[in-house]
Amino acid sequence: MTALRILLVQLFSNGDCLYATAVARQIKQDFENCHLTWAISPSCRSMIDNNPYVDEVMEVTTVPKNSEAAFNRFIKDLKTRKKKGEWDKIIVTHIMGANQANYDGCIRSAVMRGYRFPLTVAIQPILRLREDEFRSIRSFVAEHRLVEYRHVILFEFAPLSGQSLITREQAIDMAQQLAASGNVAVILSSAQRITHANPAIIDGSTLTMRETAGLTHHCSLLLGCSSGLTWLSTADCANLLPMVQLLNPDTPWLNSVARDFKRFGLNASGVIELHENAAEKKMECIQLALIDFDGARKKYHRDIPMNFRTSKDIVYNLLCYFRFGAVVKHLRINRQVHGIRPDLYFNVLNGFLVLIPRLISNLFRKRILRSS
Repeated sequence: MTALRILLVQLFSNGDCLYATAVARQIKQDFENCHLTWAISPSCRSMIDNNPYVDEVMEVTTVPKNSEAAFNRFIKDLKTRKKKGEWDKIIVTHIMGANQANYDGCIRSAVMRGYRFPLTVAIQPILRLREDEFRSIRSFVAEHRLVEYRHVILFEFAPLSGQSLITREQAIDMAQQLAASGNVAVILSSAQRITHANPAIIDGSTLTMRETAGLTHHCSLLLGCSSGLTWLSTADCANLLPMVQLLNPDTPWLNSVARDFKRFGLNASGVIELHENAAEKKMECIQLALIDFDGARKKYHRDIPMNFRTSKDIVYNLLCYFRFGAVVKHLRINRQVHGIRPDLYFNVLNGFLVLIPRLISNLFRKRILRSS
C-alpha cells in the first residue's frame, strides 16, 4: 500500500512553528507510515531542522509575512496541486485566511485547531539539537565564564511579535543595573549585536535561536516577551526557566504565557507577567525574583484580562473575503472558551461596522497611489 502523502502548512513564526511540531507528531501517530512534508518560510526553517516527524521540507518564498492575499493564492495553488495527486491531505495550521477564526486569546490553541482532530500526544514543542550546536553552546559558556556567576539571566528583547515595548537602550540599561552587583550575568538575546565594556553584559546574537534554546541549561532566569525565545525555552531540548514576562497588553495578537500554561494544564507558578511599562517596577520585580521568585510572583504577577479587541480585526479580515461561516466559527469558539461576554459581541459587531469605511479608505489610498 502506498504511504499517505500529507502536507502541513505552517509558514511563520518561530513560536507558532514550535507549537505545530506537536501537530506533526500527532499526524505521524494518526496516519502511521505517512510521508509528511512541512511547508514553511525559510526564516523559520531552523525550527524544524532535525525533527524526527518531518520527512521533507518545502520552503515557501512566495508568501510575505502578514500578506493575506499572497497566502490565499498560495493555498489555492496547493489545492490545485492536491487535485493533481501531489498530496493526499493538506493540513493548514497557519493562522491566516479562514484559520484566523481559531484565535481565542491563545496562539497555541489556534494553531492546534487547524488540525481538526483531537491531539492526544504531548504538546511540548520538539526541537532536536545537533552535536555541532552543543559544541557551540559549550564554547559560549566557557568563553563568557558563566559558571562564575551566581545568576545568569537570559534576556529576550527586540521581538518581531510586538509583544514588548522595551527598546534596545532600555534593555541595556536594565542589564547594567542587574550586573552591577558583580554576581549576575545578563545575556542580551536578539538579532542585534551588542557590545559592552562590562563582561557580565553578554551579546547573545552570536548564537542561533536553536543554540540559545540549549543555553537555557546554563541560565537561572528568563526575561521574556512571549516571542520566539520564550517558546523555545519550553521545547524538549531546553530547560524551562523561571520567567518574568515583560508584555505589551495592547499588542494585536496577545499571547500570554500564563494564560497558555493554564489553558493546557501546565504549571504556571514559574511565570510572572508584568504589563506595566514603569521601569522602576520592572527592576524591583526582577531583582526580587532573583532571591525570592515566589514572593515576587505573589507581589507583581497579574493575569492579563481577555479584551477581545483582536476579534474586531479578525472579523473585518474574514468579511473582506466573504468568510461569513468563519465569523460564526470565531464567535462560537470564543463563547465556548470564555462564556457569554458582552465585549466579545461588541467587538464582533465593530468588525462589521468598520468594514465599509475601511474598504472605502483602502480603495481611496490605492487610487491615490496609482495616480501618483
